[in-house]
Amino acid sequence: MLTRRRFLAASGLAKKNRRPNILVFMTDQESALLPGPVRLPHRERLAAGATHFTHAFCNTPQCSPARSSLLTGLEPHHTGVRTNVDGGSLGASLSPETPNVGRVFRDAGWATGYFGKWHLSPGGGKNLDKYGFSARADGKDEQVAAAAAGWIREQAGPWLAWVSVLNPHDIYHVREELARTAIRPGVRAPETTLENLREKPSEQRQFVAEDQGKITADFDAEHWLRYRSYYLNLIEKTDALLGEVLAAAGDLSNTIVIYTADHGDQLGGHGLPFKGPFMYEPLVRIPLLVRAPGRMKAGRRDDLVTQADIAPTLAELAGLKWPGAVDGTSLAKPISRDAVFLEYYAKQKWVNPIRTVRTRRWKLNIYERGNRELYDLRTDPAERRDLSKAPEHEATMRALEGRVAGWWGH
Repeated sequence: MLTRRRFLAASGLAKKNRRPNILVFMTDQESALLPGPVRLPHRERLAAGATHFTHAFCNTPQCSPARSSLLTGLEPHHTGVRTNVDGGSLGASLSPETPNVGRVFRDAGWATGYFGKWHLSPGGGKNLDKYGFSARADGKDEQVAAAAAGWIREQAGPWLAWVSVLNPHDIYHVREELARTAIRPGVRAPETTLENLREKPSEQRQFVAEDQGKITADFDAEHWLRYRSYYLNLIEKTDALLGEVLAAAGDLSNTIVIYTADHGDQLGGHGLPFKGPFMYEPLVRIPLLVRAPGRMKAGRRDDLVTQADIAPTLAELAGLKWPGAVDGTSLAKPISRDAVFLEYYAKQKWVNPIRTVRTRRWKLNIYERGNRELYDLRTDPAERRDLSKAPEHEATMRALEGRVAGWWGH
């Protein structure tokens, strides 16, 4: 079929417009620290020409506020979306007046579409025109990918497609799927168990006793292997959808592609599933690939980066000036950040604020209720031993507390 894009390309008119197309492909609840091998042929092809950020973090390990940071370049306490936006939570919607990727790029002449999970305003965001997205489709992941692919094929450019699939979020169905999930070859068991929670903040034990942690409280090592296998199965399902959307985009020589996630999953570490009032590495580390031919050098980078860096990165790569202040920094060139700052506010209506500073070596979590966690990630990457009460680390604690206070007050 001769689409409008193909007609313009054949006539040579498309070549005159060098403003890049933009594709953001985002999964839900995908950790960068996967517990075993996976088959991801489409992502591997994408990664071959991309910048791979090995130390990317969500600004908060929760859907709505993390998405608000991705779209605006602001941290959640500046977007106003501090927790989830739905009937059972306390979150406020993202204001349409806050500059976001959709509005900034549409105002600059890009055709814009948002496909899949929104979770930033009530009702699933059926019409996102006020946020700058003219095209909108939702549904199951397969429907989302098909809608995005169809829309992309019709565009002459420049276009921006934000594709937000749900999986591996279906890990919440693990109890139903456990018996029919085979243990995958090479999957690793968690390094820590519920026993490790004895000396941890009481909020984590409360999560197991009263919240979603009850779902897996009786899990043994084999259960966790099946949990992790099911999780990896879900991630492989998303790869086929990525391939469908990339195929629709066609020649990627003038297309910026970002692959990322809103947050990770705890994956059974410390006997904890899903996400909750904790800031362990599998939950806060996310995948981040940026493919920008001729604009960014491909290869691995270990810069400490967060989701708030995505919007300013897209703007700089596209030659746009972002209309307002942002908390993030463009990743078009390497950055020399020595720490990232993360936050958490509430689990549905259970308010339990946490503020975190994560350096190359140290992580300090400050619970507003008064608890503290300090980890030396160099010697204890599994975060087994909380050093917050160790006298020999008091100076480190005080220095990191000062950094958190300075960040939070900015």
